[in-house]
Amino acid sequence: MAWMKALRLYGARDLRLEEVERPERTKDEVLLEVKASGISMSDVKSVYEMGAPEGNVPQILGHEFAGRIVEAEDVALVGRAAAAYPMLFCGRCMACLDGRPRDCGEMQLYGAGRAGGMAEFVAVKKQNLVFLPPDVSFRAAALTGAAAVALHAFRKTGVGPGSTLVVFGLGSIGLALASWAREADVRNVVLVARTMEKAAFARSLGFLQSVDIEGSDVYNYVMRLTGGRGADACIEGLGEGGALETALLSVKRGGRVVVMGRPEKSLEMTGLMYDLLLQKEVELHGAWKSSLNTRPAEWLDAMNAMRSHAVDAEALVTHTFPFEKYEEAFALLHDKQEMYCKVLFVNGEEAHG
Repeated sequence: MAWMKALRLYGARDLRLEEVERPERTKDEVLLEVKASGISMSDVKSVYEMGAPEGNVPQILGHEFAGRIVEAEDVALVGRAAAAYPMLFCGRCMACLDGRPRDCGEMQLYGAGRAGGMAEFVAVKKQNLVFLPPDVSFRAAALTGAAAVALHAFRKTGVGPGSTLVVFGLGSIGLALASWAREADVRNVVLVARTMEKAAFARSLGFLQSVDIEGSDVYNYVMRLTGGRGADACIEGLGEGGALETALLSVKRGGRVVVMGRPEKSLEMTGLMYDLLLQKEVELHGAWKSSLNTRPAEWLDAMNAMRSHAVDAEALVTHTFPFEKYEEAFALLHDKQEMYCKVLFVNGEEAHG
């Protein structure tokens, strides 16, 4: 019997690092030795507020991970480096049959229902593997999902060369969005952060039109930049009413606003917001998740972009921890006592493919 370390959630504020049996894989799965595993804000919410999903206690967390295959039916796969697409679809429901697997009614998720990647090993369906090119690190590959979600939202904006795009929210997804915009030759990429420190971090990555929402008049900044026309599109990634209102103010008449931030509390549409949406004839779009194999194949596009460094995912990693320091890692995201972008658990002395 083989053992491994895993972070298992028993309830709100009850996360434990335990020695557990290494997972048994089925014939259509591989056993992945995890090298890098990201902590998302949904993980933080689960640990501090929600606890484990009903019927899955204890739950091994983690849906953003990459590693090396150590067991597989096809021996040619052993030794290959891969990231794991986190969603599992039934393939039978109307959404799946209509080519919309992201809307599958029986979807399962690694890290929420299925054992996730905050462990030394995880069993992964072969169909969920995205193989790493030799020059993409495990650290970068753990952000494939963030880059793919960003690409899905960016494509909703319809912007291109010469356009102005405003992005609210500068986590790893927001900064990946900025990278996609830069790759598409968007003329002005205005990034709006919650804090001065995060705006400064974005500028250090070359995104010079980065401001903080508290210390800046975002609307007037955008108006000056565009000669009073407004932005061609805005992406609201904070999940806040104030940011959505500013997006509706800042976008041009007939422009697009894409919403992708999940509100932490109820979000009210004010009369002003409704009037702006109505009178400016703004197109309002939602953006949710990302696709693996269905067209467009955003995960494959994201991996290729990381290989070419169009998206420099590793530059977004500000903190790494071993599993043993899980309390410190989660407290960093929850307490927000210092600036961070992407926080990873790394397994082993290095995390490169």
